[in-house]
Amino acid sequence: MFLSSRGRADTRSVPLPARHRLRALCAGALTAALLGTAHAQTPSADVADPQQAAPLPTWPATALAPTSAPELPTQIDEAIRRWQSANRAVAEFPRGHIDLLRWEQQQAPVAQAAPAAAPLTWPEVWQAVQRQHSDRLLNPRANTTERQQAQRQWLAMQRQAQQAWVQASTQHARLRLQQERVHAARTAHTLGERMATLGHWSRARLIPLQQTLAQEQAGAIATQWQTRQASEALAGLMGLWQAEAVQALALRLPLALDAPADVVAPANAEGEAIRQRPALQWQREATERALRSVGAAQWPAWAQERDAALQATPAGAPPQWPPSALRGDHALEKALDAQADLQREGAALRRQVRLAWDRLQATQALDQLQQHAVPLAQAAEAETLLRYNGMLQSTWEVIDAARARLGAQADAITARQDHWLAYIDWHTLMAGGDIELPTNLATGQNSASSGTAKGH
Repeated sequence: MFLSSRGRADTRSVPLPARHRLRALCAGALTAALLGTAHAQTPSADVADPQQAAPLPTWPATALAPTSAPELPTQIDEAIRRWQSANRAVAEFPRGHIDLLRWEQQQAPVAQAAPAAAPLTWPEVWQAVQRQHSDRLLNPRANTTERQQAQRQWLAMQRQAQQAWVQASTQHARLRLQQERVHAARTAHTLGERMATLGHWSRARLIPLQQTLAQEQAGAIATQWQTRQASEALAGLMGLWQAEAVQALALRLPLALDAPADVVAPANAEGEAIRQRPALQWQREATERALRSVGAAQWPAWAQERDAALQATPAGAPPQWPPSALRGDHALEKALDAQADLQREGAALRRQVRLAWDRLQATQALDQLQQHAVPLAQAAEAETLLRYNGMLQSTWEVIDAARARLGAQADAITARQDHWLAYIDWHTLMAGGDIELPTNLATGQNSASSGTAKGH
């Protein structure tokens, strides 16, 4: 069960699959809609046409940090000339090294940004997924069992699609932050290289900056791959196969997801989850019939024989049926098997409901905590910059503050993703679907530690 755009539970719009399938008629129309075209295309088999070609995605050139020490001047006159030139350049800017580096970067040609497209929303994604799988529409002649099975299949597909949308959007935001981290590392490295070139630093002080830049660039490459992988996964569920359509989809991924709507748990959440599973209800009715088929006097006798057999079993050996006349009672055996199966499934479902609710509450609290940490990190960065302008703190502390702010933003993105995934699982579980709960939560592992080399 998911919330509609008006905030109310909506299950009526979930279509159901069947044995008799219809062919999907909207793959071309879906691609056209994502690319902004105004008309729907007719169905085709172009996806398997070898003549349908598109260039593979290219990777941006990565300028790896140099591993050798900068060339130092061999003559005293050359060293003095470099020192005077560097100090004149820095003196022309009110904030010294930071403004100088920023001005130099602004002199590089800037690529013209493409106009921003409307962010891709979940209702739009789900509509596309439903159209892509219109071959699973339910046959009107389907029986009750087929309808229940189809409901669970569509809930699983809905969960998968919404998770893909959340993960693709999250990776898009992570990539942007990682690019900022590379920029901060490159700024620190450039400044450190100048210090070493002028002879103010030794190679030992420059090497950590070179290593940090290389690590951040490696992180950018890995994040770029993960972002493309998430985009392709979402595009696959939406029926997009053309490279241009997948690229257009990636450009529409939101950079920030709003928090999920607040959830109010039912008064009897465990009972509601059980009611959404007719198969479990049928199993309960069958178990009750099996239990009633056993005479009332047989249960105390069985319990006594069982306990005696368990006590007589050697340690480490598997327990066996009691060697008595009760062993040949097939009705008793059937009732015991049915009751044990029902006990395991019912208890597992109730446990899952409690854990899913606890996870939703925990991720919501972490999400709120991390969102509040971002403005604190921004305020700390602004305060550091003010103190730097007053010559009370160094350039390196400004860079460290920027890295700490980026780490707080990364933690906030991860916490928001976990909140969304817990929200999706809760609604899926309460609607009768199957989920698999994770074993851990994000707890702020992305925050950058202050490890930049110090010094003016």
